[in-house]
Amino acid sequence: MVFTHRSSGKILVTGDSTPSSVLTMIEERHYEVRLVPDHALNPEELHAALIGIRGYLIGGEEVPTTEHFEQATALEAVAFLGTDFRAHVPGWQRAFELGIAFANTPGTNATAVAEHTIRLLLTLARPLPPGPLGDELGGRTLGIVGAGRIGSRVARTAALGFGMRVIYAAPRRNEPLEAALGMRHVSIEELISESDAICLHRPGPAEGEPPLLGALELGGMRTGAMLVNTGHPRLVDPSALAEAIEAGRIKAAFDGLGKGPEWKHLESLDPHRFVASVSTAYRTHEANLRSSSAAAQAVCDVLDGLGSPLVNNPDHRERRAQP
Repeated sequence: MVFTHRSSGKILVTGDSTPSSVLTMIEERHYEVRLVPDHALNPEELHAALIGIRGYLIGGEEVPTTEHFEQATALEAVAFLGTDFRAHVPGWQRAFELGIAFANTPGTNATAVAEHTIRLLLTLARPLPPGPLGDELGGRTLGIVGAGRIGSRVARTAALGFGMRVIYAAPRRNEPLEAALGMRHVSIEELISESDAICLHRPGPAEGEPPLLGALELGGMRTGAMLVNTGHPRLVDPSALAEAIEAGRIKAAFDGLGKGPEWKHLESLDPHRFVASVSTAYRTHEANLRSSSAAAQAVCDVLDGLGSPLVNNPDHRERRAQP
């Protein structure tokens, strides 16, 4: 689908998260939209889609690599519809080196992800009939890894809505939230051993880095504890997770899984002990509009020679000018 307009260049929009109102806004700024609604372009399809493109909104499940950015010689600005682009876009460092402005949209889907996190936690704690008898959340301890925009919302809902005790592990303390909720800042080791439920809200590991939770960490969780991961699947070792679930020690819920037989095996486990949604945590009508609007504005601003607070490499023009 192509929206025609007198054009200052083409902007590629992937996936189906960008509403028509945002596509119209791009057109009104004199850019032609190349919309590819497929959620998972393969590498060759993405190479072809990027030919002649000046701006790129990453809204699908394609994996832009170093080679994609190197071969997209017209590309000047990219925006990831979400926060954790470093875990989802393997070629981001090369884009920085090439002087391609790289924006993301932190906070635009925080409410959606936080609500989905609570939904998954309730699914584990209180399975719908004819599932087994569930447990109440009130009075239990919730451990949150990461107390940013999403983690803070989960903490407020858990503490004020369900009466849970909240502890958290994060590089920086959130003292206002500690005061408001009575939550406690702890080490990751303390969090694992003290929590009845753990929610992961930190960036995913880079390629080659070990997972946050491996066999040792999962083995340190309380018997009967629940794990909810609405972050990157690589935060958890899938083989160690399957072993812990099959042994009856913990239950887990993920939003989105990795690829490979070890992840496929998780899908075959008892559905009352392992639940997976298909990368839907960040997707609501409201979140899609906020995220795509912010991304589109950032890309158009850069292409118009302006600045954007969402750009993560503000030296992109100097880099691009280098031979």
